[in-house]
Amino acid sequence: MGRALDKLRAANGRPSWRDAVVESSAAFSRGVAALLETLRLETLQTANVPDEVLLRARRFAGVKVAEMQLYAADRVTAGRAARHLYAALRPEIDEARAGFTEEFLTSAHRMPDYLHEELVRVLAQDDETLLGPDYPGPLA
Repeated sequence: MGRALDKLRAANGRPSWRDAVVESSAAFSRGVAALLETLRLETLQTANVPDEVLLRARRFAGVKVAEMQLYAADRVTAGRAARHLYAALRPEIDEARAGFTEEFLTSAHRMPDYLHEELVRVLAQDDETLLGPDYPGPLA
């Protein structure tokens, strides 16, 4: 979608404007459709999960990541700088992943991987590449 927007900006006022609009509208439509499908799938995944279980899963993830920030702040900083948070915090992350799996992913419910989301959002500051190449990725 970014390329389509760049093309629109570059074509502004030129004869190629019409073609850029048609092309970019198709790209935007595909992007919106993909986003809606993602939201639909997430809704389906969590539709049968009680709200209190979702809340406990989010809380579990938040607490585990907050503990990493608090008790291993120097390794968090070093891991971010080296773009390899997983290597810097492997024991803590693996322990949290095992706990999240045992507590929330073994049930009959489909649960989003809130731990992964929290690791990316908080520790990696919304840059998943900071977790490093060895990070195994989302659990769910």
